[in-house]
Amino acid sequence: MENRVLRYFVEMAKVGNMSKAAENLHITQPTMSRQLKDLEYELKVKLFHRTNYNIRLTDEGLLFFNRAVDILNLVDKTKEEFVKKKELS
Repeated sequence: MENRVLRYFVEMAKVGNMSKAAENLHITQPTMSRQLKDLEYELKVKLFHRTNYNIRLTDEGLLFFNRAVDILNLVDKTKEEFVKKKELS
């Protein structure tokens, strides 16, 4: 599981629309769809309820969303700490 895919998942969960989420991330909708299906396959859980008009998180998706946000916040904080450390050197 890559940070990039976690970012795709979080954006999709926030926006609730595959095309809009892909547009926000400057990727194609088929790329985003494939990555999220691969993520579900890797985790062996269904993360979204898909309809023709929107996408909602399943209970497992909500749990994963909270974990993904925590992970991405930690990654971003770690990067910031290294940048600050380098600036002080």
